[in-house]
Amino acid sequence: MRTSLIVGHGRSAHERLVHGLASGARDGVLFTDDVRCPVHVADLACALRELAAAGQGRMFHLAGADAVSRHELGCLIARRDGLDAARLPAGLRAGARLPGALDVRLDGDASRKRLRTRLRGAREFLRVR
Repeated sequence: MRTSLIVGHGRSAHERLVHGLASGARDGVLFTDDVRCPVHVADLACALRELAAAGQGRMFHLAGADAVSRHELGCLIARRDGLDAARLPAGLRAGARLPGALDVRLDGDASRKRLRTRLRGAREFLRVR
């Protein structure tokens, strides 16, 4: 199983970072050029349980349905949690000399066809209701 950033109930590393940046308790930036397909922890757990019960032994990409930058993800989290998204510093990772790819979009189409569990995108599961 390959996945992406896992978020959901306020306890993920990215959610804690957003809260720290928005409150001024942490330094740093959220990259606008670092793209991922975040998945909700509950969706991921259901998909894993479904695959384990079915005895599926192949590689699956279990990621959210849409690609967002780490900064956009931070803004979505901030709005959901009633924080000021304008307080989230933005920056580019391209010149930061950090390892890893900038754009990591997992194509989960084949996995989604085999699952009953719906892997929602961040724009949906972080939508303010």
